[in-house]
Amino acid sequence: MKLVPGSIKGRLLFWLFSFASLLLISLGFFLDNEIGDIVISSVDDLLHSQTQLIVGLLHEEHGGIELELSEIIAGEYSIPRSGHYYKVLINGEPAAISPSLVNSEFNLATGEIVSSNEKSREKIYLSVGPDNEPVRVLQHDLDFMGQQVSIFTAESLRGSHNMINRFRYVLLIMIPLSILTGGLVSLWITSKSLDPLSIFSSKIEMITHKTLNERIDTEAEAGELIGIASSFNKMLERLQSAFDAEKRLIADASHELKTPLSVIKTKCDVLLQKDRTTEEYTEALNAIRNTSGTMKKIVDDMLSLARLDSGILSSGGFQKISIKSVLENAVQLMEVPADRTGVKINPLFRDEKDTDITGDQNTLTEAFLNVIENAVRYNKSGGTADISVSNDRGHVTVMIKDTGTGIRKDDMSRIFDRFYRSEDSRSVEGSGLGLSIAKTVIEAHGGSIRAESDADKGSCFTIVLPC
Repeated sequence: MKLVPGSIKGRLLFWLFSFASLLLISLGFFLDNEIGDIVISSVDDLLHSQTQLIVGLLHEEHGGIELELSEIIAGEYSIPRSGHYYKVLINGEPAAISPSLVNSEFNLATGEIVSSNEKSREKIYLSVGPDNEPVRVLQHDLDFMGQQVSIFTAESLRGSHNMINRFRYVLLIMIPLSILTGGLVSLWITSKSLDPLSIFSSKIEMITHKTLNERIDTEAEAGELIGIASSFNKMLERLQSAFDAEKRLIADASHELKTPLSVIKTKCDVLLQKDRTTEEYTEALNAIRNTSGTMKKIVDDMLSLARLDSGILSSGGFQKISIKSVLENAVQLMEVPADRTGVKINPLFRDEKDTDITGDQNTLTEAFLNVIENAVRYNKSGGTADISVSNDRGHVTVMIKDTGTGIRKDDMSRIFDRFYRSEDSRSVEGSGLGLSIAKTVIEAHGGSIRAESDADKGSCFTIVLPC
């Protein structure tokens, strides 16, 4: 997987690298401050210990104050400008000065006061030593035998600063190296972490319209991809169903149109073989017109299904309409065909209380018309088609019951399929799309349709719509 700006890998690497860099830089500043504090604290501890040692050497001698400096006079305090200094003042006058200070007049109490403790009578200065080096000075004042004693101890910070600078130098080298190493590790981690996604992507790319029956093995995928793989498989199932439906639609449409086209062609061929009488031409043209009407019905129904499949029917355009007005329109459109076949339509809903529903009047009229047409077409001469309406708990139920030939149990599961026509109904004119259109329209309105039937005893279609 290539590193592309804005990609998951790029963002993941950016955040890992940024977090690691921020962590290491923060750690560097923290360590630098901590080391500095530790070094300075150790210098202060040394100053306090030296000061307490000098305080311990103060004693009375012949009514005055004496200092036994033989215990501290040796060593670094005896080396000029060694960086280790002390000075003792009694009543403001020098009583003892370390040989390392060189100049007895050198004042250690100049410079910036960094801390002061009134209770212990101590002050700490940042000053400059006799070798122009930075020194840290502790001044401790006390009263001894009625006299004012001031003890100054000082330590050079040159070595401490060198130590801190070396540590900073190490940090300046180590932190960038650590950040670079962290970036490379982050790149490796992101690459390895996203490898399953690359494999998953390659599997998806191999699936085409010709291999929609293939599925992603969810058990073989990483845990984070199981949900995506499952959703993708469900999408493939929906796509496969849609493709299969389209294939069936094309095949069924071709089959349904093939017969009327053959009839038209045959009639034309027969007419063209020789001169015919006026009656023969009239008969042939009537047959061609009827066949063309069948083809037009099939094409119109296919166009209706295509519009419905495209999502043109949505609740955003629904309005309040009367269920009675929808059924009245459908009944009026079927009265003439029903009279022609000797079937009586009984609109029992006219005696019921009217109810408003939310929907599209034209498409609902078409849906009910298709169901009523089905009840009339597959009925028998002298039969009836009863239409009743009931309202219960926010739903309108419309029942269309006929006394027709009924539907066999083997055909019940497929009566709403497109172009499906049972063997018993092949002799009756129709496209096989009416019930499919009705089901699609009703479901688009949030309703449902179901059928109950007994062979030779008629059928009952129940349509439920929300108010």
